[in-house]
Amino acid sequence: MMDSIALYRKYRPAFFADVIGQTGIVKALAGAVASRKIPHALILTGTRGVGKTTAARIFAKAACCLESQQGDACGKCASCTIIANANPMDIIELDAASNNGVEEIRELIEKARYAPSILTHKIFILDEAHMLTGSA
Repeated sequence: MMDSIALYRKYRPAFFADVIGQTGIVKALAGAVASRKIPHALILTGTRGVGKTTAARIFAKAACCLESQQGDACGKCASCTIIANANPMDIIELDAASNNGVEEIRELIEKARYAPSILTHKIFILDEAHMLTGSA
């Protein structure tokens, strides 16, 4: 019996080297990781389907990688293994289209008060942030 995996998950790039057609953002994000100058905040903008969420996830993995190679994740260290096999508590992804209220953002801010527990960085990815309410 075959496991059914959605195509977008099966073929979603997992490393900067796998990303096609986004050389500018890949170079900028990988450069930040390679120089260990991880910005405290990033806003990725663009039309639907260009890979903003994918780039954010790859950046999170590369930023937490213990043996980063030229700004890309190694895929083999403890951090990369944790990220690949689990949903680590230090990488928090919020679908702001569904969770767009004040209470959800308060919970996010509360989580930001604590240092990372497993990985080297605590990273928040707010997907569809334009859907947040004005109050949030």
